[in-house]
Amino acid sequence: MTLPEFPAEPSRQFQGTMPPSLRVAYKAYVIRHYRRFLLAINFIAMAAYDSYVLADALLIPDMAKESLLLRTALSLIGLLNIFLVFRFSRSVLAMDLLMPVHDIISTLAWFELLKRSASPDVPFFLYASVVFILLGNLGVRYSFKGIALISAIISAIILYNVWLIHDGAAKPVLIFTLVYLPVALFSLFISWTNIRGVRQAFLADQEERRQRSELASLNLRLQELASTDALTGVGNRRALDTQLNASWDGMRAHGRPFALLLVDIDYFKPYNDHFGHQTGDRCLCRVAESLVGSLRGGRASVYRYGGEEFVVLLETGSVDDLRRVAERLREQVASLNIEHLHRPDALRHLTISLGAAMANEEGLNQPLDLLARCDQRLYCAKQTGRNRVQLSSPPTG
Repeated sequence: MTLPEFPAEPSRQFQGTMPPSLRVAYKAYVIRHYRRFLLAINFIAMAAYDSYVLADALLIPDMAKESLLLRTALSLIGLLNIFLVFRFSRSVLAMDLLMPVHDIISTLAWFELLKRSASPDVPFFLYASVVFILLGNLGVRYSFKGIALISAIISAIILYNVWLIHDGAAKPVLIFTLVYLPVALFSLFISWTNIRGVRQAFLADQEERRQRSELASLNLRLQELASTDALTGVGNRRALDTQLNASWDGMRAHGRPFALLLVDIDYFKPYNDHFGHQTGDRCLCRVAESLVGSLRGGRASVYRYGGEEFVVLLETGSVDDLRRVAERLREQVASLNIEHLHRPDALRHLTISLGAAMANEEGLNQPLDLLARCDQRLYCAKQTGRNRVQLSSPPTG
């Protein structure tokens, strides 16, 4: 049995960067599972930033009015950006880095207030700037490279402005740096851990999907093998029984008519005995292909009934249609011109005989009755010369 091929396990493909074949699916996964988180973190960061207006009023009161106006303006711009990105954009990178980009702008604006303030509490208030790096680093779930770059920009802005506010004094800048850098690096590590966790969850989800798909394909293949004749590739007796019962139930419940044709290769035993089983098997395959090729429109199915016998289940309510299909099948097999010089009649090529019946004929109470009637008519066709179609029951008495 040939199994479908699947890509290597995603968890084994992943070596630090997302494989190109999975990037589109990964972006869709992040949007599907983390869009709400990324949206919420934008509002949380904005609320935290706006709440600092109270701290500004207490620690840099000379900048309180400017702080209120500046934070209001930035919040309005931020709300507009959030609406545009999360309403109209499908870029996971834009959703992921929108808050950190706002964080850069907020950091610049806040330090401008500090530098313009004459409050003696400014050096003390500087330590509150760690909130910018914490919010920026902990609020992403997709791009570590992006947040690493933004984290470096925010850190450069903070450390540069601390240096300016302290007029380049080494001791206070060093003390601030010793407090700030562990917070920045630790939060960046947490960011890397979070993003890695998202990727591992995605890869585990892909692996689970791959296994489910492989299992479904295997089950489908096994079902096909269980319902397919190994030699001819048409349906086997098991598949015939299943479909015949389903069609019978459909006719009884919903009035959907159908017909059955029982096909037998004329004088197949002497053909098989003379040419051998391998040639006989090839002959069976050619006949099966001819039957399948003669049936169009998906209204019929072909099954191997056993030996050299086949069954055709046809969706039709017309006896005339049944006759046309049966005659076409007979003619198509005859047109194969398979040489058969060891039959007792005058013909020198392979032919078939057919017995057919409508499922809604009188006297039929179950599917086996329909098969039995087709078998009776096939017997009649063979007794009256073979290479013919029999659609009426032989006379009794």
